[in-house]
This record gives sequence, C-alpha cells and structure tokens, in this order.
Amino acid sequence: MANLTARTSADQAVERFDTPEAAAKYAKSLGGTATHRREMKCILQSLQQLGAGAQVLDLPCGTGRLLPELAARGFVVTEADSSPHMVGLAKDFARQRGLPVDDKRFLVANALKTPFADGQFDAVVCNRLFHHFTESVVRQNALEELRRISRGVIVASFFCNQSFDGMMFHLKQSMKRKKADDRIPIARSVFQKDAEAAGLRVTRWAATRPGISKQWYATMERAL
Repeated sequence: MANLTARTSADQAVERFDTPEAAAKYAKSLGGTATHRREMKCILQSLQQLGAGAQVLDLPCGTGRLLPELAARGFVVTEADSSPHMVGLAKDFARQRGLPVDDKRFLVANALKTPFADGQFDAVVCNRLFHHFTESVVRQNALEELRRISRGVIVASFFCNQSFDGMMFHLKQSMKRKKADDRIPIARSVFQKDAEAAGLRVTRWAATRPGISKQWYATMERAL
C-alpha cells in the first residue's frame, strides 16, 4: 500500500460526510427508490453464490440502506462507516426494521485502513464510495485493503464514463471554467487496472441502467 502524506480525495470524502447534518440528509436519500432497487439487484446478483450465514461486510454502510435486504438473504452483516453519525443512524434504521443491533456489528471504520482481520469476511460490499476517489493510488489502496479482509468476492460500485450520463458529465465539464473534483466518471479499463494493481481480477461488470447510468459495479476476487 502506497504511503499517502498529502491531503487526498479520500480525506475530503471522510470530512464531507462526518457531520450529523450530512448523515441526516443521507438517510433521506435513495431508500425505497428505483435507484435503490437497481443497486440491490446488481449487488445481490454478485452475491448469489453465498449461502445463509455468510459473513458480509457493508463498507461504507451509510445509514444502513442495504442492510434489510442483505439480512433477508440470511447473511451475517457487519455495518461499518468512517462517520460515527452514519453508524448511529444505521443502528436506528436497523431497530426500526426489527433487526438485531449488536455493537460488534456496527463499527466506525475507514475503508483504507480497517480494524478487521485478514480474510475475516466471505464478501465485502463497497457501495457508493469509489466515485469519490479521484486518484488511482487511493482507489488501489482501498482495493488492497478490501482484498486483505475478504476471503471471497468484493462488490464495488464506481462511476463509469461508458454511459450516457457519463458522457453528459464530461460534456458539461468541458463547458465550465471550474472543473469538478468529485464524482468524476472514469473508464472501465482504468478501474480494472486499479483492481489488478491491488491483486484483484474483475469477474463481472454490471450497470444499474446499461448504456444510461454511470453507476456501475465491479465484482472482483483475488487474482491467482
């Protein structure tokens, strides 16, 4: 893992979401929407080989939006996020849904440096994080950490420029004087190279709306 001393996009993302206001706003977004259903379809298809009792990490968990459907598959889910405010609301959400709340399963953790043991999980779901990482080295470091703690698949979303939304993003940016520094779609080949640099190989690609949405998923496993 590369040693990062300068301020990175990962630092910016942690700070952006580490407030009660950001967590409260996040809790009101996407739940019950068509976007949520599309995301869950992609995620669950990538986890379909796992049986009940599989240890699954949801990182970053946000306010727990994915938890009910992961738990409904019989997975033993650990929720983790760099923001303690997000984790607190995830606990509240779990209680509202009648799901057990164990402090050992709701933790504050940064995806680039987690407290988990090597190979602790059968699968790791990393939803809506990598589109905040603008540097390849940051994406590679995060993927290396996910590889370390997963003995099975890793399912990670990212924003892909091979889509109508991605092309429109870059077109709008070309018309602006101030360039975006977050949520920038990248080429699928770039994400694949980052995965390979982290010792992973991509086994499956999926888009929430093929050809339209920039929200893509890469399913990965350790390279032989």
